[in-house]
Amino acid sequence: MTSMTVAAVEIRAPRAQIVLECTLRRHIGSPIPAQTLDVGPRGMRIRSPRPLRADETIAFDLPGLDMRLNGRALVISEERPHVYALRFEGLPEPMTRRLHALAMNAR
Repeated sequence: MTSMTVAAVEIRAPRAQIVLECTLRRHIGSPIPAQTLDVGPRGMRIRSPRPLRADETIAFDLPGLDMRLNGRALVISEERPHVYALRFEGLPEPMTRRLHALAMNAR
């Protein structure tokens, strides 16, 4: 068996390709409306009309599921214009379990 880096394991984490309305918030400024492209237990890819910075921590709110998901996420990268990879930071276990179930059911 070959060894895998943490990044490789995170890339292989289950994801659900699902479009949900998402609101992002910075410490200062108005809320940013965004949409998810995919969501998993460790993070999500979003489309945002406003630019985000790599290593920026933002608050998010995903109200479109049977459980309201909100918390903080770190912007990992801009994959293409207006599309960003975010990693969740310190999500409570019930939210992580709900996202894992969503991703597994989407397979």
